Amino acid sequence: MNERVIEILRTNIMRLRKRYGSSSKQLSELLGCDSSYISKVENGRIIPSLDKIIAIANFFEVEFIDLFKE
Repeated sequence: MNERVIEILRTNIMRLRKRYGSSSKQLSELLGCDSSYISKVENGRIIPSLDKIIAIANFFEVEFIDLFKE
């Protein structure tokens, strides 16, 4: 993925998580990941896999593609 797409993805995940009042730990547990996983995604240190992006979209009840829109 290019850097701009990654920036949009991580920003949207952080925005949705805060809007819904979810902690990074809660979202990590849903994804079956280490508790720091979402923090690493939001800070741009890792890029989530496709299955995790889909799970995040489902958790927030948004379309997959919405995570990539500005």
